[in-house]
Amino acid sequence: TEESTEEPIEETIEESTEKFTEKHVEIPSFTEVSQDKAAFAKAFRMYFLEQNPVTGKGVVQPHPKTVIVQNSPMRPLNEKELDHVYELPFTGEAHPSYEEPVPALEMVEFSLTTHRGCFGGCSFCAITQHQGRMIASRSIESVLREAEKLTEKPGFKGIINGVGGPTANMYGMDCKSWEKKGACLDKACLHPGICPSLDTSHKKLLELMRRLRELPGVKKVFTGYGVRYDLALKDEEYLEELCAHHISGQLRVAPEHFSKQVTDAMCKPTREVYERFSEKFEALNKKCGKEQYIVNYLMSSHPGCTLEDMIEMAEYMRDHGGYTEQVQDFTPTPMTVSTCMYYTGINPFTDEKVYVARGRKEKAMQRALMHYKSPANYDLVYEALERTGRLDLVGNAWNCLIRRRKR
Repeated sequence: TEESTEEPIEETIEESTEKFTEKHVEIPSFTEVSQDKAAFAKAFRMYFLEQNPVTGKGVVQPHPKTVIVQNSPMRPLNEKELDHVYELPFTGEAHPSYEEPVPALEMVEFSLTTHRGCFGGCSFCAITQHQGRMIASRSIESVLREAEKLTEKPGFKGIINGVGGPTANMYGMDCKSWEKKGACLDKACLHPGICPSLDTSHKKLLELMRRLRELPGVKKVFTGYGVRYDLALKDEEYLEELCAHHISGQLRVAPEHFSKQVTDAMCKPTREVYERFSEKFEALNKKCGKEQYIVNYLMSSHPGCTLEDMIEMAEYMRDHGGYTEQVQDFTPTPMTVSTCMYYTGINPFTDEKVYVARGRKEKAMQRALMHYKSPANYDLVYEALERTGRLDLVGNAWNCLIRRRKR
């Protein structure tokens, strides 16, 4: 057959038997990674470092009967392109084949997407593999036009119940290196601290939110979830307006854990950052004359998390409040750093060994420690405390997690 002269489509995966060039990186073969976890971690690292849309190369992996090629990533859409995509005549409704209402649609039916991408870099999140770390933002006028159309939809009651993207408050943010180099390969944008090269101004987001509030037919514009609180701390004006106008009683945030060992493995802010945010949130709500609360999302059994770390979390909740129903056990999902660590027991970027809770019993104990007050979890919590030599936390003293009783 005649050889194709067409350029490969960016971000697609295909089979090939052709020779490869300097535009490709070959990672350890399917056979190697199937038999050797160190090779798996190496392959993941090599693949991960090529997901930069400016410098990334195609990734090649030999398989027993073929070769799999992932073409290089595409650049994010620019503002004009993104406006065009989001202003196509979508109905915003469920497919006609659905005979019953779709419950999940209710949450997003009257919400607005402002941008794509996320530079948060959480180890357990695959968003960067879908949308990249570079932020691509719509114009303010484009978002306003969509909001005006929302007000004309049947069932709209004056409330826009979500404004944002993968993270609510990265709209309009930029970095001086993105245009020429893309997102840095040798460091994260927000961990262990916010990179000084980032433009973390909320100015454009503030303008958008103010103009949305002024639209005829719009009573409230809410952003009750998805706020990256370490970024919010950089802009008190944004945080004050968030408290004054855009929360309906509860703000859901995701510290995920309060042990530094675990937040480091997750690439999340430390609990000291969370505490500063919590204090500022409380002070600004008092200033606004509002009674609003933080709801935490927490996680157990993440790679690097031990029973001792979960006890530290339980003690933190005991001392600082924040006991919550919004908890989950770590679930491996494709193409994330955390899942690579979960499978291999290796940090793919440092080659250091990582503790992983694999047994059903230990995972149950870790999760139970997040709900140590529940009578149903008593035996699991007691066993966890016994196993770690922390029976000092069993008894009637103020600092005990559970009471002593016959088991």
